[in-house]
Amino acid sequence: MRNISTMAGLAALLAACSPQKTDQAPAAPAPAPAAAPVQSAAPPVLSGFSHVKGEDLFGYYMPTQEVKIGAYTLQNLSILPEEDFVKWEAGERTATSSPIMLDFADESSQQGETELGQPNYTRTIRVLARAYKVGGGDFRFVGVDPVLGDIQIDGTFNLDKLKANQAQGPNGSDEPVLMTGARFGAQVFKTLSFSWFGGD
Repeated sequence: MRNISTMAGLAALLAACSPQKTDQAPAAPAPAPAAAPVQSAAPPVLSGFSHVKGEDLFGYYMPTQEVKIGAYTLQNLSILPEEDFVKWEAGERTATSSPIMLDFADESSQQGETELGQPNYTRTIRVLARAYKVGGGDFRFVGVDPVLGDIQIDGTFNLDKLKANQAQGPNGSDEPVLMTGARFGAQVFKTLSFSWFGGD
């Protein structure tokens, strides 16, 4: 009897240790983590100052359509004579002008008159260059203003049209000679055009 009970206990122990059949399907493998999206590199910010020597781009470039950021309207983009580029790039700089500048009028301010009796606004903003690259038909400008924010303009000159307008005298024509895109703070203008005016 002792052998029988010992054998029965051993059989129960083996049964408890043997793998049990179940109706459950094997667990599915955990999904692989999703790949991180590839981040496209942002275009490099323009830095430094450069121009092509010998090109005459001097004058006022007048927008052919309204460029308005809040109460501020772009009056002109001005380019100084080449000698000013040379001085600026050699480190001779002032706090009031740069070889390329933007002038905006605050249309919420009071109106006055220029020396020539033309109406103008009493509050204006002038944006100087933080960086530029011009020449060979290319135009790139970077500036910043506390009100307008970061400014970037990229475009091309039609040099043949520009030379033809310059040959007509300071008044030129209304034909666009500079085509650009621009960003003023968060506001983007995909297409802008400017005509040339030689000044009074």
